[in-house]
Amino acid sequence: MQREGYQVTAEFETNYWWFLSRRELFLTQVRKAAEDLSSVGRPLMLLDFGCGTGFNLNFLANFGIVYGADVAKESLTEFQKTNFPLINLKFDDGAYHGRFNILTALDVLEHTDDDVAALQQMKQFLAPQAQIVLTVPAYRWLWSGEDIISHHKRRYTRTDLIQCAHQAGCEVLYCSYFNFSVLPMIASVIWFKKLCSPHQAEHSDLRPLPHWLNSFLYKLTSCEARWVGEQRQRMPAGASLICRLKPL
Repeated sequence: MQREGYQVTAEFETNYWWFLSRRELFLTQVRKAAEDLSSVGRPLMLLDFGCGTGFNLNFLANFGIVYGADVAKESLTEFQKTNFPLINLKFDDGAYHGRFNILTALDVLEHTDDDVAALQQMKQFLAPQAQIVLTVPAYRWLWSGEDIISHHKRRYTRTDLIQCAHQAGCEVLYCSYFNFSVLPMIASVIWFKKLCSPHQAEHSDLRPLPHWLNSFLYKLTSCEARWVGEQRQRMPAGASLICRLKPL
């Protein structure tokens, strides 16, 4: 990820509607994973793989003992927002393999050269019967400045993501698009920028919003996040995907 990507994340992840709704969604899926693993009989171990600033570790700590992991020096030093222990994946010596019950990978898989190999690497950190909760961006036609500054290699359809999981030796417990309700708005912003401001195409689309608009978008997408996270409804489309996996 370019430095701009970490800077944008650090600036917006606390209160921006997209981050708030995604957090509500993946934490609901983490809760479902924790319920499935309630028979472990000891505090659960959680790893946020590709943790970025580490901000989400504060919320994951409600479910057990939490570690973060990343490869970028910016996330481990300059933009760090956590006091939880962090693993430098560049120097992974296997000391933490087989230890974690739940692994989250939040908009991580799209950064990797080989997503199947990346999932297999994640599996090395997991204890028996563990689960993975991951999110990825959807649809190549939504490619934008966010993808460029974050050094994304791809965006996914639901079929793509399920195929990747199966090739990596994982059972898909649940997979759905999300942010269906704001998909037309997101697509409009991206394509307007491409057509009218092509010189800005390689920069982030995130900008501070008026409080009323940010609040409205959060209320709209958080309602959807609850439905999707609680597995009441799979969305037929959306700007992103969430998936909960069980390694075989």
